[in-house]
Amino acid sequence: MQLVDLTGTIVASLRGAIPCPHTTGNWIYSDYPRMDATFPRISVTQITGSLIEIGIGECTEGGKKGKLCTLDYDIDIWVKVEDRAEIPANSGTWYVGTKLRDKYSDLIVDSLEDVKASLKTSGVLDIEFVNIGSNPLDEEYMLHRKTVTIRLTFVWEL
Repeated sequence: MQLVDLTGTIVASLRGAIPCPHTTGNWIYSDYPRMDATFPRISVTQITGSLIEIGIGECTEGGKKGKLCTLDYDIDIWVKVEDRAEIPANSGTWYVGTKLRDKYSDLIVDSLEDVKASLKTSGVLDIEFVNIGSNPLDEEYMLHRKTVTIRLTFVWEL
């Protein structure tokens, strides 16, 4: 499994599960947003990783040597104070500011729980939720941000 593929898989699964609040284009990316970008926006960034031996004499399913890899990702939800969205579409339920940020956080957790089984076919053994925390208001850009930190575990074949 390649790291770029794994990041792309996470981004693609979130794009498929969480409706875009904009009329066109993507809003979930594998990097932090520019401050002149359209908001709300979600960023997926790898923050840490580690490799450990699987076990003495043990091999992967393909018969190769491998290591157990864990990668931590921050999934940040960026919402401007005045941003609003109707979720689900045409439901009549509108979310604004911190309520919108929190709703997107809930959708991220739900969608990652839903795709756990399908990610196993990509080689991911487990998705673990490490932390979910809100950040203070960025007063310069009037942005609310919430971070969902996940840990992915998979076998890295050598």
